[in-house]
Amino acid sequence: MAAQIGKGAEPKDEYEDARKLRQLLQLRALVDDLIEEGLLDRKPLAEVMRGMLPRICDLVGARAAFVQSYDEDLRLSVFRTPKDVVIPDWDAIVARTANETREVLTLKEGADLIIAQPLDVAGEWFGRAGLVVPADSMEAVDPDHLHELLDIACEELDNFLFSIKAAREKHRVMMELADALRHRVLSEGLRQAVSVLSASTPIDRLLLAYVAQEDSAATLQVQLFEGGKLAVDTMSDASDVHELRDLGREWLFGRSSELLERLGFASRDGGGAREEVLISGVTNAVRVGKVVATSKSGAFNTYDRELLAGFTGFIRQRVVDFNKEWRRLAASFRQEDVARLLGADDYESRYLAPREDLVAIGYADIAGFTRLSEQVLRTPSAVGALVEAWSAEAVRLVFERGGVFDKMIGDCILALFGPPFYDQSPGERLAAALRWAVDIRQMTREFAARPGFEALREEGLGVTIGVNLAPLFVGTFGPNRNFTGFSSGMNNTARLQSTARRDEILVMSEAIEQLPAGHGFAFGEERSAAVKNVAQPLRFRPLERS
Repeated sequence: MAAQIGKGAEPKDEYEDARKLRQLLQLRALVDDLIEEGLLDRKPLAEVMRGMLPRICDLVGARAAFVQSYDEDLRLSVFRTPKDVVIPDWDAIVARTANETREVLTLKEGADLIIAQPLDVAGEWFGRAGLVVPADSMEAVDPDHLHELLDIACEELDNFLFSIKAAREKHRVMMELADALRHRVLSEGLRQAVSVLSASTPIDRLLLAYVAQEDSAATLQVQLFEGGKLAVDTMSDASDVHELRDLGREWLFGRSSELLERLGFASRDGGGAREEVLISGVTNAVRVGKVVATSKSGAFNTYDRELLAGFTGFIRQRVVDFNKEWRRLAASFRQEDVARLLGADDYESRYLAPREDLVAIGYADIAGFTRLSEQVLRTPSAVGALVEAWSAEAVRLVFERGGVFDKMIGDCILALFGPPFYDQSPGERLAAALRWAVDIRQMTREFAARPGFEALREEGLGVTIGVNLAPLFVGTFGPNRNFTGFSSGMNNTARLQSTARRDEILVMSEAIEQLPAGHGFAFGEERSAAVKNVAQPLRFRPLERS
């Protein structure tokens, strides 16, 4: 048998090699089993290390072992055994195994032999590990074999420790994205969120299209971020806003990619990796947005894609919340004003909190509505159809003239001009209300020609209108935070409207004096009317020409 042993080999050398190999395999299995146990039992990192390091020491004959890596709070923490052991020459170990140096160390410190090495995965440094061998076993210690043992343990630990760090980093980024998108101003929240995402992934350019109302693609917005900075925003006053919105609508619904070409995004086959994500609404059948991002360093990896998916998930919720806020405001304000309101994080206190100001008030009521309902339309459904269609047009005209829709009182619409920004002078507010009155009178005269309202064509449809300019305490009131106003001037406007004849626009005489020079309106002779519960009669003039 001795003759069969390889040249220069001794039986004890072969035995020693086998022992070392067994020890390496035992250590690999030990660390692997303890990691698997920790994962299955969801143990915290500190508990896994407390169970693992003493058993490593027992297996390799070390008096101490240490691992320094990122814990679940992303702090660089030291795990050691025994618990209170002082690692010899710790400062030198830290310096020489740092990210900048990354040395594999063998140090003799007093009666101890210290071996240490950095921890890294795919070139990314995330800590260090080492063993301390006592003096009484020095003669039996093979430093090269100790390094092999440490390297085996580190190989098993690398992915485990890195996964903890990566998971916590991803969680941190997700929380930062969520915090950013809590900003009251959606565009500012998106800017902050994209900045967070750009710092964590190789995103070069990111394009976002979303609708401010799930059921209205007309409210679509487009934003382009370059290097984490907002470069294009259709909520601004740019000249090409409407064109970009149209292109964004076509892209969102998969009908055209012209928006991508317009904004310089590479094709899927061209330079730069691209990731495109659709954002669904409350139901998957509703599209509320779409995101496309390009990478500046090749394809997006799994980590990048997970963060991008999380980003779009947070955007989905934020856009849904934004939709709710938009819809609430759009019940009273035109789209341009809603966008302006939502562009200020303190819009409720700045613009909607109750305040007193001179406001133009308009009341418009369908003439002879009770008789029409009973003698012409007759059925509740026909009456409802008239009110629904007429009021929708009346509100549209309010918004076209820059007004605020206060409420419907039966078949009567109440509009305010001035709020919420009070950009115009009181006289200009009154002029806008008068133009709205002329518009709604013309719309009502032509209304009977619409399909479905043939019963109204014989006598047509008329309206009675009252317009005033008066102090009003106006803002959001009540449990539903409705935007409305209160004053005797508003009450008198309602009384004025009830005084008007069919297709007549009556305006308070005192208000007319506030109109700006060259206003272009002509009024008839002043009239007056005594009304219940008012000491002085109302004094007013009919609008004859505009």
